[in-house]
Amino acid sequence: MDAAQPPRSWWAIAFVTVTVVGLVALAWAVLMMHALTYGMTEVLGMAQLDPPDTDRYGFALAVGVAVDAAVTATLLWQLARTAARQWPAWVTALLAAVVGGATGASALLLVLGINPLDVL
Repeated sequence: MDAAQPPRSWWAIAFVTVTVVGLVALAWAVLMMHALTYGMTEVLGMAQLDPPDTDRYGFALAVGVAVDAAVTATLLWQLARTAARQWPAWVTALLAAVVGGATGASALLLVLGINPLDVL
C-alpha cells in the first residue's frame, strides 16, 4: 500500500457514515409519510389506520444500520482477498458501502413491512 494513500478502513468508515445518514433519512421519510397518511385518514374519517409506532421505526433503523455495517465489512474482507485488492482503496470502499447501504435500506423497509421492490 502506498504511504500517501489512507487504508481501506478509513474510506469505508467515511462511506458507511454517508450510508447511515441515508438510512436515517429513509426511516424519517417513511415515518413522516405514515404520520401524514394517518392524520389525513383521521381528519377525513376514512378507513382506520394504526398510528405510527416510533419504537418500530427505531428498531427498523437499528436493523438497517447493523446490516449495512455487516455487509460492508464482509464485502471489504472478500474484496481484499481477490484481484480487487489492486484497485484504489476508495473504489473498493465505495463499492462495499453502496452494496451495504442498499442491503441495509432493504432490511429497514422489510422490517417495516414494505417490499423494497415496490419502492423501485
